[in-house]
Amino acid sequence: MTEVRIATRRSALALVQAVRVGDLLCAVHPGLSVRLVEVASSGDLDRKASISELTEVGAFVRSLQEAVIDGRADLAVHSMKDLPVAGPEELVLASVPERGSPFDVLVGSSLDELPWAGLVGTGSPRRVEQLLELRPDLRTIELRGNVDTRLRKVADGEVDGAVLAEAGLDRLGRAEMIAHRFDLAQMVPAPGQGALAVEARAGSNFAELAAAIDDNSIRILLETERLLLAETGAGCRSALGAYATWHEETIRLDAFVADEQGRRRAVVFGETPEAVVAVARKELRL
Repeated sequence: MTEVRIATRRSALALVQAVRVGDLLCAVHPGLSVRLVEVASSGDLDRKASISELTEVGAFVRSLQEAVIDGRADLAVHSMKDLPVAGPEELVLASVPERGSPFDVLVGSSLDELPWAGLVGTGSPRRVEQLLELRPDLRTIELRGNVDTRLRKVADGEVDGAVLAEAGLDRLGRAEMIAHRFDLAQMVPAPGQGALAVEARAGSNFAELAAAIDDNSIRILLETERLLLAETGAGCRSALGAYATWHEETIRLDAFVADEQGRRRAVVFGETPEAVVAVARKELRL
């Protein structure tokens, strides 16, 4: 029996995602056993820096990557939107096994029922810009902590509502908390939102093992979103949204950006990630 050790953060959502990857691996590799290696990330330990800043520098993934590099784990499971576009050369993105809902949701209140000048929890510049485009009267504040902590702050009345990722609530069985689901016209998701990413040492047997659960059709779409992120030099502290889907045999990319030039949106099509991103940069004036 072969054992695979999966590095994961200790949050409830991270553990659920790691278990899901383990289940997918066991389904295609009979006799495989899975052991989770829980790792404290620097992002979880840092209570002062903003979530967007920590994500941009890879604070939520770096400790997991180090566990694979130094041999404490064989694979690392991340939320794709936490994974910087440039990673350690020792590692490869071995698998993109699945993508949940990419959309953002509001908990605590529907968008229309939020009070005038209501306070909404979110530290994401992308979410803030698009939320204020819909409701310029609203105020925003960053909420730290895991999903349950954020939901509790809404329930306790610290904020009137909070913007979260639908995929996280779905995976934790908390979808009943959703009061409003933002569609693409309202809020373009973050690149990679809702998707899982599995890293392994380059050239290792475990990279090959994880490749068996890769979904190439999803990978191409995520490459498109992350290429826009890479080519524009935008990080999580930038207000950039990108969501790619298949439109027949071509790629459709919905994109949003807000900077000193103002807020812009674009919907572009192309046959390859490179072609789509080239058109998107032109349309968005990036």
